[in-house]
Amino acid sequence: MKKRSDIRDVAARAGVSLSTVSRVLNDRTENHMRPETREKVLKAIRDLNYAPVKAAQTLRRLRTKMLGIVVPDITNLYFTLLARGIESIAFEQGFTTLICDSNHQSERETQYLDMLRSEDVEGIIFVPVGKADGNSLDAILDQGIRVVLVDRRIPNLPTVEVDNYAASFGLAEYVLNLGYRKVAYIAGPEDVSTGEDRLAGLSDALASKGLTPVAICRGDFTFESGYSCALSVLSETGVDAILAANDLMAFGALRAAEELKKSVPKDLGVAGFDHVPHVPYATFMHPELTTVEVPIYELGQKAALLLIDEKDESIKLPTKLIRGGTCREQ
Repeated sequence: MKKRSDIRDVAARAGVSLSTVSRVLNDRTENHMRPETREKVLKAIRDLNYAPVKAAQTLRRLRTKMLGIVVPDITNLYFTLLARGIESIAFEQGFTTLICDSNHQSERETQYLDMLRSEDVEGIIFVPVGKADGNSLDAILDQGIRVVLVDRRIPNLPTVEVDNYAASFGLAEYVLNLGYRKVAYIAGPEDVSTGEDRLAGLSDALASKGLTPVAICRGDFTFESGYSCALSVLSETGVDAILAANDLMAFGALRAAEELKKSVPKDLGVAGFDHVPHVPYATFMHPELTTVEVPIYELGQKAALLLIDEKDESIKLPTKLIRGGTCREQ
């Protein structure tokens, strides 16, 4: 039996994003799209004999003024501030928000996406755990619900993020210029774009000095994974610095170093990523953590504006290197 075409097939054939197809299907192209782009999508629909869900499309024309937010861990201040940034814009624009915490579980994430679709939210701001459920996303877009990604990418969907590769490269370059050479890395999960971009930046910075990581351990952006990875990494001889893909894992590394009686920065340099400017918990410790500041509150605001204004684009915001005291000249 021939496979029924879906919204992704239409997007691929027309050479446009999923959001663009969704906008055409739901007749929301005025002032948002060039006529030739709309015609390309319509031609792809005709060529593929694609049939959207008409009942869902009719329902979408009713305004609910609700936005969904799906994050991996609301207890992480990074995502708490993201949600606050989204909510600040939503409130100004007369929208209510539904916040869903997937707790780093893909199955729970899918259930929340399906629930938000059934609640008929007007849009979803989404930070996926890993590789998101394509069927759930297709159903959401087919129903005319807009999706904007924050911090982590999914192909063909608008995303608000920072340049994680460049920021990670710059952080690693700074640490190397202090004299560190035997660098271990606590990376994020393989299927998360943020973690992969940061690993690539770190690796390329080391390669520019003719070096490779002494060790790479995969964490999941939690304190516990940073702690266990650091215990494993520090069993290797000669590690003089640990860089982590986020601050929580760096804090876990600091705890492991303390338990192993390694003085920071005398015996070991440690650096993180994701310092939150509005709640600077990296400054609560002594010495202050060397890290990268990410404007997560502003990322949330930008994502909400993209969603509400129905703009089909991606945005990158700047970061700032925090030269803390957990790394020093060797």
